[in-house]
Amino acid sequence: MSNSKIGFWSLISIVISAQLGASIFIMPSVLAPFRFMGVLGWIFAGIGAVLITIVFSYLCIHTSKAGGPHMYAKMFFGEKIGFFITWIYWCAAWACNPIMIATAIGYLMSVTGNLLPIYKLFLEVGLVVSITLVNIKGVKTSGYLELILTILKIIPLIIVPIIAIRNIDLSNFKESLPEDMTTLSALSKATILSFWGFVGLEGATSSADSVENPKRTIPLAIVMGTALVAIICVVNTFAVFGIISPSELENVGAPFTYIMVRVFGGGYDKIIGFITFLMCAGSLNAWVLFSGQIAKSAATEKIFPKFFGKTNKNGAPHYGFLVSGIGTIMILILQKSPYFADKIVKFMDMSIIVYVVLYMIAILAYIKFYLLQKQSMNSLVITSLALVFCIFVLVNSSINSYIALFVMILTGIPIFWKMMKHTNLDENGKNVVP
Repeated sequence: MSNSKIGFWSLISIVISAQLGASIFIMPSVLAPFRFMGVLGWIFAGIGAVLITIVFSYLCIHTSKAGGPHMYAKMFFGEKIGFFITWIYWCAAWACNPIMIATAIGYLMSVTGNLLPIYKLFLEVGLVVSITLVNIKGVKTSGYLELILTILKIIPLIIVPIIAIRNIDLSNFKESLPEDMTTLSALSKATILSFWGFVGLEGATSSADSVENPKRTIPLAIVMGTALVAIICVVNTFAVFGIISPSELENVGAPFTYIMVRVFGGGYDKIIGFITFLMCAGSLNAWVLFSGQIAKSAATEKIFPKFFGKTNKNGAPHYGFLVSGIGTIMILILQKSPYFADKIVKFMDMSIIVYVVLYMIAILAYIKFYLLQKQSMNSLVITSLALVFCIFVLVNSSINSYIALFVMILTGIPIFWKMMKHTNLDENGKNVVP
């Protein structure tokens, strides 16, 4: 069987895994201060995420380019905007991986016990190398691995809601908000925090040229996958809130492990810890795949240096995977330094604004396409609602997030100048064939 194309079920597992990372296992505690607004925050964030995926499905159906939001930026707004959108997207795709890796190894230590920092680093680097090698074997291999890991990660997300049926306490949802928080501010903050759980919803579009029947498969996979993620997150957060009161939950770092031990006794924390490790490994696999495909599509469009577009006998962009892997390992090493650790983690946490900017660019691209091609009014309504959601997130983002975005753009300027020397551009920033 060919190792060069991803089918529907493998693709939808990648879509789910990219979004359903460590966040669902951490977010109930993060959202606890917002009480019931935390559950509503997931609902509103889920609605916004599904609206955005529908816009991506429109773009995927009406365009033939692979590469996702950054390619849409190039198609509709020119080479210059296309380059910098691609650059920040590619950087964010691998620069956030160390948080996921650290979470994975942290949960694994519930099985192995505490490890010295040097041994933790070896495990973290080993995980990066292993996942990178899987992706170098080809997207089909990566897709099969993702399908298996997605099935495994769903297990605790089914168990906890079942537990909640017998152990739920509805009075937990009546706890009042802290005195310094209004209902509107709580809902707003909870929605933005919850949206982090949907980052990656666009990832499957980056692999369009590696997907079987992409114009049908990708729209179905991204919309259905994101909708399933939203349902899973809402149901599980509701279940956790029903079992543990929000005031108690604020001080619980691993709510799913806490619930298993509380209901069934000791020993189950190791099971949940190992499953969570697998879950994070699955999400890492999805993001490594995305980073390579983003670089490959950018090289194909002459936005990135051409070596990023070179593929091996399995059709995998091995150089793109290797560069992303090396970058991730460098950040992992820097994180061990007391001076860099907090700053780098905070910088990566702020990267959510990168994705919202990407989504807004894609939405504006479809609006431009709509005006040129006169699509259905229903598509314009959905696209407008998705745009309003993105504006809401950007308006409520911190100034530090914008500073982080600006720094990422600056780092791409040397590469942009290098590419300019090898590409003729007209005054509108578009390629001119000599």
